Amino acid sequence: MKTLKVGIASLEEMKKRTIAIARGEMKPAKDDPKVWFTSPESFAKV
Repeated sequence: MKTLKVGIASLEEMKKRTIAIARGEMKPAKDDPKVWFTSPESFAKV
């Protein structure tokens, strides 16, 4: 079974990260989370 890594960040932080990756300013690490949530509560609902 695989472990799913999730990240918790505000919507604004997720936008900044996504734009930085798209611009090539940042390269996501191999072990970075693939799924992001805005709060632990929203993660718990899934």
